[in-house]
Amino acid sequence: MAVSIHNNVVSGPEERPIPAHLSYGQFLFDKLKAGGNKIAQISAETGESVTYQNILQNSVNLAVALQELGLQKGDVVSLSCENRFEFTVASLAVIFAGGVLSTLNVTYSPGEISHVFQITKPKFIFTSPITAQNMYDCSKDLTFVKNLILFGEYDIVPAVFYNDLVKKHCDIDDFALVDVNGAEDTVAVMCSSGTTGLPKGVMLTHVNFLTLSAHMKYYLETSQQKRKHNVITALSLIPWFHAYGFITTLAVMCLHVEVVFLVRFEEEQFLETIQKYKINMTTIVPPLAVFLAKHPLVSKYDLSSLNEMWCGAAPLSKEIQTLVTKRTGIDFIKQGYGLTEVTMACCVDLVGRSKAGSCGTPAPGMKIKVIDTESGKKLGPNEEGELCIKSPLRMKGYLGDKASGDAMIDEEGYVKTGDIGYYDKEGYFYIVDRLKELIKYKGFQSNKEGYFYIVDRLKELIKYKGFQVAPAELESLLLQHSAVADCGVVGRPDELAGELPVAFVVKQPEANIQEQEIIDYVAKKVSPAKRLRGGVIFVDEIPKNQSGKILRRELRKMLSANIKSKL
Repeated sequence: MAVSIHNNVVSGPEERPIPAHLSYGQFLFDKLKAGGNKIAQISAETGESVTYQNILQNSVNLAVALQELGLQKGDVVSLSCENRFEFTVASLAVIFAGGVLSTLNVTYSPGEISHVFQITKPKFIFTSPITAQNMYDCSKDLTFVKNLILFGEYDIVPAVFYNDLVKKHCDIDDFALVDVNGAEDTVAVMCSSGTTGLPKGVMLTHVNFLTLSAHMKYYLETSQQKRKHNVITALSLIPWFHAYGFITTLAVMCLHVEVVFLVRFEEEQFLETIQKYKINMTTIVPPLAVFLAKHPLVSKYDLSSLNEMWCGAAPLSKEIQTLVTKRTGIDFIKQGYGLTEVTMACCVDLVGRSKAGSCGTPAPGMKIKVIDTESGKKLGPNEEGELCIKSPLRMKGYLGDKASGDAMIDEEGYVKTGDIGYYDKEGYFYIVDRLKELIKYKGFQSNKEGYFYIVDRLKELIKYKGFQVAPAELESLLLQHSAVADCGVVGRPDELAGELPVAFVVKQPEANIQEQEIIDYVAKKVSPAKRLRGGVIFVDEIPKNQSGKILRRELRKMLSANIKSKL
């Protein structure tokens, strides 16, 4: 997988473009049909399983039922539920019928739900009992919503029952998918994470998904020679309503991977599932890696079947990655880097070519540059700046917000990610932090071969006396302390310095560490600008969204409440 660096632009290998006329729905249909009676999905909670044939038949039945209810090509259908069999069937049915799928986070507040509904204007809304009341309350007065469709048997709110819609048997061979223009027609509107504000609707086309599926096939085939097992049994824990979970779940299903899924993360159930089903592959987020590295429960279970993990959603430090590898004996932890606006896939860490702490090299067709955040100048190897990406996987735009979508694209056609990172001389990338999360100290930013290393998000940098401090860097350092179970860092407003780094810390069980010990520990390992001058606040848990990203706005609220309580 050749990577090249020219004029401070790192390029992934060339790829064959996906023909514009192809349909993602037809691709999924054919793959499901080929899967036949192989097990496709297993619920870890109930032990129930479904085959590819089961999924295809129910998806066709539901697609026809939706068309009979009035679904037409281009109509948006919302879906909000936990990981469950019906999620997959509903998603496929909408795609087969030519609709546009819009998934909603099950933890969205009524305000966030209403915001998304006003953007997407769904004709139908799929919901489960855990989200039904909010979905109903937020949609009952919307004239563009025709029906709420409820999973399960409970008559919670006025709705059409999903089970009634899939009862009618339709002949698969007689079913005709709706024709689409793969390059132009939107297949899904994925919500941006919303960790920094109200979510935006990211429009992704059929070609976006087809291209990613081709990438996933290549990645899995590349690692096949290194894999202990011929048959892949994967554990899916990432919420499917999240872009990371949704896109990867459909992609691996097309490769006939047997997927065991969990509804939520519970420590013992997670470990028991790996042991019981002899899971050899899973996708994780950094907080879960911290759990595997440090929690005493992990030692009580046999995790020897695990061969590879894919980690995304946020940077995973080299130190935590090494701890997980040593403790579990897992062969490969592969980091990836992506964002919804480029269909998730930007960089991937391939088996046999990985570097600890790196999120890998650019995916096929990708061009990535790192620019100075002030001047916009392209930077060379080992120089930190904002990552900008040019890709055939770039979104069609933000639904109902063309201006914001256009503002993300620079004059050369690159997407401005808002992520701070760098690449080394071989083209490996390293993510440092979010630009908007950096803490600025005295006007300077504080915080390498073609591998990219993600440092942090541009808007999350803490500004201390002009120096910019990356929270992710301090968090990585804190997690190396044996008494720290979890942590999050934000900036405390300060009249003279701008912001002072403050750490929220969750102690390990029975740990007796004090605030000053942590402050001193960090001070010995970092430059003066990065010291925890804002102090340490001990908490029971760090607020995160379901994909594992720290909700820094919630930390800032907690900080504000802490400051007020001391006045």
